[in-house]
Amino acid sequence: MSAAEDAFEQAFWLAIEDLKAGAEKPIESYLRLVPLDQREELGRMLADVLAARGPAAAPGEAESEGYRRAVAVVDEVLGARGAAGILPGTLKAMRNARGIEPDSVVERLAADFEVEGEEGQQALARNYHRLETGGLLGSKLSRRLLNSLASIFDVEVADILAAARPAAKGPALKSAPAMGRGSGPGPSSPPPPDARLPDPEVELVERLFHGGPDA
Repeated sequence: MSAAEDAFEQAFWLAIEDLKAGAEKPIESYLRLVPLDQREELGRMLADVLAARGPAAAPGEAESEGYRRAVAVVDEVLGARGAAGILPGTLKAMRNARGIEPDSVVERLAADFEVEGEEGQQALARNYHRLETGGLLGSKLSRRLLNSLASIFDVEVADILAAARPAAKGPALKSAPAMGRGSGPGPSSPPPPDARLPDPEVELVERLFHGGPDA
C-alpha cells in the first residue's frame, strides 16, 4: 500500500472511530489528513456514512435513535472490512441512506447485464447478498460489475474501486468456484451424454462476481 493510500485509509477509519465514540468533528478536519487529489473521494465516502447515520444525537442523549443508528452503521462498515475492503459496509450504508432495497439493486444489475431468466436472477441475488455480507473477494469482482454499482448508487467508479480494496489484515476467503467446477469429472473429462449445460446467464453472473477485473 502506498503512502497516499495509507493516509486515506487512516483518515477514513479515524473518522469512523470518532463517530463511534460520539465525537462531532467537521469533515474538513479529516480531509486535511489526505493529499489534495483524494479529498473529494474521502468527502463523499464520509458524507454517505453520515447520511446513513441520520441526525446526530444531542448532548446527553446517548441512547437516542440517532445514536443507535450511528453505531449500527459504523458496526456494519467495521464488521465488513476484510477481503472485499469496506465495500460491503459502504454498499449497505448507501442503500440505507437512499432508501433502496437489495431487490432493487439486483433488478438494476439484471437490467444492466440483460439477465432475464429466473436462474440468472437468482444467481445475481445470491451473489449480491454475499457481496454485501463480506463473503466475496474484492480482487475477484469484475470492473463491469463495479461500474454498474457505481451507476446504481450514483457515485464515482473510483470510490467503488477504492472501497473494494482488500484490507491488509482481512479474513482469508476463497473465491467460490464457478458453477459446475466444485465436483464431478475433471476439466479433461467429457461430460456425460445427458449432462445439463450450465445456464449461460448464471455463468455470466459467476464471471461478474468471481472472474476478476477483466471478466
